[in-house]
Amino acid sequence: MVCLCMLIAGGHFMRKLLLDGRRFPKMHLDLQRLLQVVSHGEQVFPRVKDRCASKSWFATEDIAALEDLIGRLRRLKENLGFITNRVTTLQASLDSWQSEQINKSLYYLSFLSIVFLPLSIVTGVFGMNVGGVPWTEQNKNPANLDGFANVMLICAVILLLLLLCFLFPSLYSHVSAWRTRRELTRSGSQNKRHLKLFKDHREGYMRL
Repeated sequence: MVCLCMLIAGGHFMRKLLLDGRRFPKMHLDLQRLLQVVSHGEQVFPRVKDRCASKSWFATEDIAALEDLIGRLRRLKENLGFITNRVTTLQASLDSWQSEQINKSLYYLSFLSIVFLPLSIVTGVFGMNVGGVPWTEQNKNPANLDGFANVMLICAVILLLLLLCFLFPSLYSHVSAWRTRRELTRSGSQNKRHLKLFKDHREGYMRL
């Protein structure tokens, strides 16, 4: 119960953080656009200053104002780069924290599933309706009481085969190779049969 309450509280908190975290990508995009504009201005205004300095009818105060503007653009570019890096770092930290919280939530969910897994297995086993299941002999003799035992025996055999396949991968590879060869042989025999029928029909048409 405590784990469930923690999951609910953590889910609401994470939802709020995710909604707040949507601001960071938009903020990063706006900063990148502004940084491009400032960088373009930093490249353009020195050329404007050089052009204006070569003209005699420009006053010294105007050239000084352009130099001051260029200095401000450079400082603004540095500040924008610093802020962009900070936003990127905050976004990465938020993503890391969110992934950590998701991992914690998955851990709690896996713990709850481990707790309820035996109960689900027990209810599934004892709630089975074995009527009509193959190899239980329930269809031939409905009064037979060994149907449940036969089903459990079939499940045990299937589980044993799966464990053997996992414990001995070479056995599984041999079985899969045998099935592949069998499918290839079957498809080859079918192709030969169709080819033979096609030849017979063709010879019949030629005789006509």
